[in-house]
Amino acid sequence: MRTLILLAAVTAIAGCANAPSLPGAPPAASQPEAPVRTDSLPPQRLAPGQCGVFLFELREPNAFVFFEDETARRVKIVHDGRIIETGVTPQSGAFVPGDQIRRVYLAQADNLTFTLTGRVGEETGSGLRVEDALLKTRFLDGSEIVRPLGGVRRCEDGR
Repeated sequence: MRTLILLAAVTAIAGCANAPSLPGAPPAASQPEAPVRTDSLPPQRLAPGQCGVFLFELREPNAFVFFEDETARRVKIVHDGRIIETGVTPQSGAFVPGDQIRRVYLAQADNLTFTLTGRVGEETGSGLRVEDALLKTRFLDGSEIVRPLGGVRRCEDGR
């Protein structure tokens, strides 16, 4: 008999958990959603006449982790499972094969400084190659994470 009562109580409790809410009843408390983590940026497009820098991690699976839209002066960087987007100070000088690259991006809301260094390589079918690129992420305490990257700087035809 106790077993039957226990079984009936368990069934009733399980049924309540799946029962629809009554009109006028407050909504059931929901668990806060965990932030979505990402290891890669979604595809980025350039409009005609725009230029951008597309960089990928050198380690497998070569995740797309850096995009600078030079025209809009915005950069997107994947850091610690999320995308950080910040403005870019206008850069002087053109991308010329053999030239060194050094750009600094401040993510003030996250207390991070990103420094991109590298070298402009040869022209490819996709754009100018960016070689020997390093993206340094500096934290407030002075510690750094260094990630080797590679990719291209591409300008979309104005036609």
